[in-house]
Amino acid sequence: MESILVARERSRQGLLRLDPRTKLSILFTSNIMVLLSPGLPYEILMAALILLLGLLCGVYRYSIKMTIVYFFLVAGQILGTLYFDDVLRVFLVTFVVFLRKIFPCAMLGGILIATTRVNEFMAAMHKLRMPRSIVIPLAVTLRYFPGVIEEWRHIRDSMNLRGLSTSFWGFLKSPIKTAEYVYVPMLFSAAKIADELSAAAVTRGIDNPKIRTCVQQLGFTAADGLCAGCFMVLLMSALWN
Repeated sequence: MESILVARERSRQGLLRLDPRTKLSILFTSNIMVLLSPGLPYEILMAALILLLGLLCGVYRYSIKMTIVYFFLVAGQILGTLYFDDVLRVFLVTFVVFLRKIFPCAMLGGILIATTRVNEFMAAMHKLRMPRSIVIPLAVTLRYFPGVIEEWRHIRDSMNLRGLSTSFWGFLKSPIKTAEYVYVPMLFSAAKIADELSAAAVTRGIDNPKIRTCVQQLGFTAADGLCAGCFMVLLMSALWN
């Protein structure tokens, strides 16, 4: 999977630049759509809409790769239902269905993280008058996951130099070495990144009670209304059914 940090840089070339408040409303709407989904065709249409949003925002490779994984999950569910026996159908197909249902929201979350800067997010939250106890953890989280993914890329490159694969088959071939070279460094890196982000946030005055400003002018445009409206229409169709 391509790093969200790289996707963030490429997203500047997208056709759409949505307000962070619009992105949060779309994410919230999508979670409700998953809960109220009337069936698989509806969820496929939802995934297609999220793919279109990602392409318009400039997150090309990430959106396409995640969509391919999603349709692999759909194919796994269909084939498992047709060909697996009762025991495998209960365990494996149920697990695949669970992943398939939450996957569109995870995909949308990755797209929103890739296209939202922390300063834009905090300025938008201050305009919504959100409590600082909510804004600060969300802002740190917004920067935390891209940092972890970037660290994962470094670990993967170092493993390739040692002739070890990070794929599923590589794990089956050398499970002990994979655990040693992947999980242990990731645990230490995750803790280190959390400490560094906390120190950087305090240094930059994240706890300053003054109203934050942003270089980029935030505001709703026709594109915000169109995107939010499309997701809302799809939500209304689920309620209608």
